[in-house]
Amino acid sequence: MIKYIGNTPLIKLEYFSELTGCNIYGKAEFMNPGGSVKDRAAKYILEDALKKGLIKKGGTIVEGTAGNTGIGLALVGNSLGLKTVIVIPDTQSEEKKATIRACGAELIEVPAVPYKDPNNYVKYSKKVADKYDNPNGVLWANQFDNEANKIGHFMETGPEIYEQLDGNIDGLSLEYDAGTIVAGAQDSIWLNEERVVGLTSGAVGEIISVQAGVGKILYRPFKGTFVQGETIDGQTSGVQGALLSNADAVGGQNGFVLAITGRSSAPVPGGSMEFVTG
Repeated sequence: MIKYIGNTPLIKLEYFSELTGCNIYGKAEFMNPGGSVKDRAAKYILEDALKKGLIKKGGTIVEGTAGNTGIGLALVGNSLGLKTVIVIPDTQSEEKKATIRACGAELIEVPAVPYKDPNNYVKYSKKVADKYDNPNGVLWANQFDNEANKIGHFMETGPEIYEQLDGNIDGLSLEYDAGTIVAGAQDSIWLNEERVVGLTSGAVGEIISVQAGVGKILYRPFKGTFVQGETIDGQTSGVQGALLSNADAVGGQNGFVLAITGRSSAPVPGGSMEFVTG
């Protein structure tokens, strides 16, 4: 199953390309086995942990996630002979919970509380990992601070996009999320083409740190979408050292970012703006 993660196709978005006079493509990450870009994170994190001897076959993975990373970890974990325990906010959809269970993971539901609360699902998952006993090892995946996540996107996702466009890329628009896709994929492409414009987005209420290197905030469509300050609990390891000084932050979710991608690409006639969906 793991060999089917990545190498997802680029789909030209004809309407937006015609509207802007540029070539705008979407990265079809929904074609990964688990249906999202988070399959890549699961692959990078678990393969790295096995290589370093942090866990071995028969071991247990624990992670706090709103859903997609849990699906990816369960699927990749199954392929590698690992057990998976997912801690999820009880406000997530029943469909997502059912999918995680169907993938063979043990699911622990907790009340949805702010990150500052010691029982926030991310912090609670660390407690579960610390108490879990498995002679083959217990790994707290910790996607936000796990540098294998960022390095994986740097080594694979970025070069994959660059090669698919034969290096003809003028802009890259990515969802911020854990910060690792931005820090990894964008950095990889910038090492080849420093002129590439970078855009990053976050869901309503998500905090993106200007200290993390994101250049300037272009749009703030929802109050509180972007807050100058810290991400999660300080700058996460997933973005430390990233070459994000050229990136601009935009607010809102993928639909809004797609519109901004079109507006940002308009001054680049004949160029290729890359829009990656998760």
